[in-house]
Amino acid sequence: MKTKFLAFILFLAPVLIYVVQNDTPISVRFIEWEYAVPQALLILSTLLVGIILGLLLSYSWKNKKANQQKKAERQAKKLKRNEEKLKKKQEKKQKETGGKGAEIPKDESEGISNDL
Repeated sequence: MKTKFLAFILFLAPVLIYVVQNDTPISVRFIEWEYAVPQALLILSTLLVGIILGLLLSYSWKNKKANQQKKAERQAKKLKRNEEKLKKKQEKKQKETGGKGAEIPKDESEGISNDL
């Protein structure tokens, strides 16, 4: 707890010094509006907006990867179900044919001849 507080104070001290030393008003114009804002406030607010946008983007990228992983898992489950269905069909077919697979012709009259 004390280390977090100390780190916070060490971070806050330079920020406060910066704010006190840079209190010069700067004119900010946007379309038809014009505001006089202290320089420190302008820079710190820009920094804050950048941090928030960075966090939002990293969160969305993280979710995108998680969604891709979930999609891949769903596809794997679907393929597994299809594989199981095909195995069942194959077993059923083998039972119907008496356990024999596809028969290969044994003599040349039934099979492929080697006459060239």
